[in-house]
Amino acid sequence: MSDFLNALNQLLWGNGLLLLLLVTGIFCLCAGCDFRALRLLWKKPPKTNQTHALSPFAASTASLAAAMGTGNIAGVATALTLGGAGAVFWMWVAALVGMALIYAENVLGCRYREGELCGAMAYLQKGLDSPGLAKVFALCCVLASLGMGNMAQTNTMAQTLSAAFGTPELLTGTAAALLTAAVLLGGAKRVGQFTQAVIPILSCAYLLAALWVIVSHREHLGNAFLSIFRDAFGFSEIGGGIGGAAVSIGIRRGIFSNEAGLGSSSILHGDADGTPEQLGAYAMCEVFLDTIVCCTLTALAILCTGVLGSGEDGGALVFAAFSQTMGRGAAFFLPPVVALFALCTLIGWGYCGGKAFAVLTKGRYLHMFRLLFCAAAVLGAVMELELVWTLADIANAGMMYCNLPALLLLSPACGHIRKD
Repeated sequence: MSDFLNALNQLLWGNGLLLLLLVTGIFCLCAGCDFRALRLLWKKPPKTNQTHALSPFAASTASLAAAMGTGNIAGVATALTLGGAGAVFWMWVAALVGMALIYAENVLGCRYREGELCGAMAYLQKGLDSPGLAKVFALCCVLASLGMGNMAQTNTMAQTLSAAFGTPELLTGTAAALLTAAVLLGGAKRVGQFTQAVIPILSCAYLLAALWVIVSHREHLGNAFLSIFRDAFGFSEIGGGIGGAAVSIGIRRGIFSNEAGLGSSSILHGDADGTPEQLGAYAMCEVFLDTIVCCTLTALAILCTGVLGSGEDGGALVFAAFSQTMGRGAAFFLPPVVALFALCTLIGWGYCGGKAFAVLTKGRYLHMFRLLFCAAAVLGAVMELELVWTLADIANAGMMYCNLPALLLLSPACGHIRKD
């Protein structure tokens, strides 16, 4: 069974999905994405007959909570290890594509939302007139929330704090479950309040620390950028085609760091005030902050300190880079930051999973799902997760295979939505 699931996972996440992502993103960029919508960021949402629980900013922090986290730290280090410095350039390309994808998702999700039905599930059901596909997406979203968005996060949190401070893994899992329950059981408004308070401070703390590392090794900054562009367009990378290490890994890491194309962002904006274009503009900024800012600073910190190629990988490589400047302080700074990012991701995905579960059950048993979600957090902290990761990857692929064709069909309408 395990071999079958691994083979299915490799098939679903092959170059076919990467090509579908790129084609859909380029199509959305040409047909539906309007960068002029960014000017709406400074305008107040218009008054309408409907009121929603979140402001656009609160919804954006919730969306960043789900996307921005451990993957932007350890994931970038892994991309550099496997794809070289050139992977960073292709992450930038992926960010441009991702901004178009996420704009289309949020504009369409806002256009078709109705009551509890929002996000990709709304435009699949009402835009494509396919309730069955909307339910398949919702089921995949629930599974992904329990796997990648929950158990994988608490496992990372528990392993990080255990290695740094000797914190018992069960204690970490229990604390994460209780904190998540306290936020999720308060509904969308409390989720927004929590992420609005935590995400800006947490993100600024990490980004300032990364900048400190870069500035401390600024004499190597020019060489770092030179290696990014040289390796991105080197003969060996381009010669490998789309499967070349820098191209393939950079695009995958860039797209998947911000979750553009997954459909989760439009769910998190489902309870936000604002016009379709305004919510789409906020979502584009999320991709920019997630990939262009956070991933780039992480990569430059690694490249400027010269730790790439030291034999370390993932979080250990980032720790080695930060230790070059922060010394022993890195051991007290990075583990709590990683743990808090994981907790924010846990809460963001808990909200996503709850909205999807409500679609499957017509709004019933939502508190039961939230309690189950919190219980899964405890299990994730203490168990091996190889099978969970595989199932979560399959669920994520399922969300994309439902969402991307819908964007291809519906995104041309993004430029012709009524002004609310």
